[in-house]
Amino acid sequence: MSGLTETNFRYAVSLALAGLTVFLGYCVDRTDFLPLLAAYAAFFGLYAWVVFTEKNKSDTALRWYAGLGIALRVLLLFNIPNLSDDFLRFLWDGRLTVAGIHPFEHPPDYFIRNNIYPEGITPGLFSRLNSPEYYTVYPPVCQAVFALAAWISPASEWGGVVVMKLFLLLCELGTMRLLLGSRPSRKFRPEAALVLYALNPLIIVEVMGNCHFEGAMIFFLLAGIRALERHKVTYAALWWALATASKLLPLMFLPVVLCRLGRKKGLVFLAVFTGVCLFLFAPLLPVLPNILSSLDLYFRQFQFNASIYYLIDAIGFLMKGYDTGETLGPVLGLATAALVLVIAWKVQPGSGKAGADSGIIWADALLFAVVLQMFFSATVHPWYATVPFALSLLTRWRFPLAWTGLVVLSYSHYAGGAFRENYWLIALEYGVLWYILYLEVAKMKSNSVS
Repeated sequence: MSGLTETNFRYAVSLALAGLTVFLGYCVDRTDFLPLLAAYAAFFGLYAWVVFTEKNKSDTALRWYAGLGIALRVLLLFNIPNLSDDFLRFLWDGRLTVAGIHPFEHPPDYFIRNNIYPEGITPGLFSRLNSPEYYTVYPPVCQAVFALAAWISPASEWGGVVVMKLFLLLCELGTMRLLLGSRPSRKFRPEAALVLYALNPLIIVEVMGNCHFEGAMIFFLLAGIRALERHKVTYAALWWALATASKLLPLMFLPVVLCRLGRKKGLVFLAVFTGVCLFLFAPLLPVLPNILSSLDLYFRQFQFNASIYYLIDAIGFLMKGYDTGETLGPVLGLATAALVLVIAWKVQPGSGKAGADSGIIWADALLFAVVLQMFFSATVHPWYATVPFALSLLTRWRFPLAWTGLVVLSYSHYAGGAFRENYWLIALEYGVLWYILYLEVAKMKSNSVS
């Protein structure tokens, strides 16, 4: 293509992606599954076209698409989330904190039953919450941002959401900067890894559109990985603690990190990490039983878009005649922990140092730890897939990229307001994903033999 044609192509793609972003963020509801699926498929198709046809193009093109990714996020800065209602609980928790009430002390229905209405806590807001009988589970970094949003905008839902999204936008900009400075696999230049993240529709829709704090965790996690690459163990532990205080998931990676560092550096990392976590989580220690009760309910009762969990649960039902989910969740949780320990055991101390292919082993270990956790989990919301995708950008694996396209099928759960799983579409999602993973594994083995 000539320079003029390339420029026109970029303008056309940019306008199309901007229009699809506005539609997904402002116009479609999660109950409108077919319009949502069509728009998301169009977005993902254009995204795939760009990243797989432009990845070896000029630096000008890469800068253009990175800038476009930022612009698309800004477009969603001002929408009220339309595909998730989690933001309502964020506002509820923040308003309790500003009112001087510990958000973990009581579940929302306590306030309604006892006619306790601090500023901003209203029956109208309560009526729109999901799981109002459960204690909150959002860690301290999230709670701090919730409180900041409630303090700046005490009466406006829109204002509170914008404040939270401004924080997530800063995290997203930080993630993009870290990807530009990372050492991805040989297949992709750092600039291309940046574009893969910047334009990914799942990241844009779920982090900026739906205000999910996986975006914060990803930033802190990648900052910790980057610090480890530079042998700055203390800084890495600090970032890892902040990631854990955003979402608890990074706790699962600790065995991998400690094995990667070796005994001496691992003890330094663990000491700093533990100290920072104790400081950050100190306000939560008095209400720890409440948190644990909600986590226990999460593992035992919640089910959404699962894969291996559903298969084993179905087999258990056929064999025993009743739903085994009450015990299956904790059992699979223990199995996940055991498999993560096996993965960690295979990571050699010091793997991931500059100039060594063993660095891929370190990143692969993190990726497959979280993938196994999600495959065994009873609940896999669409935004959960943002984490393995972000980690995959540091590796040679690309199946998590496909997952960011396939996971939109899980929104069939809300089609027409039915709130019922479509097991055929879930089977399609994971069937295609596992087939792509199989092809990648076969290709890796073929390349290693040759």
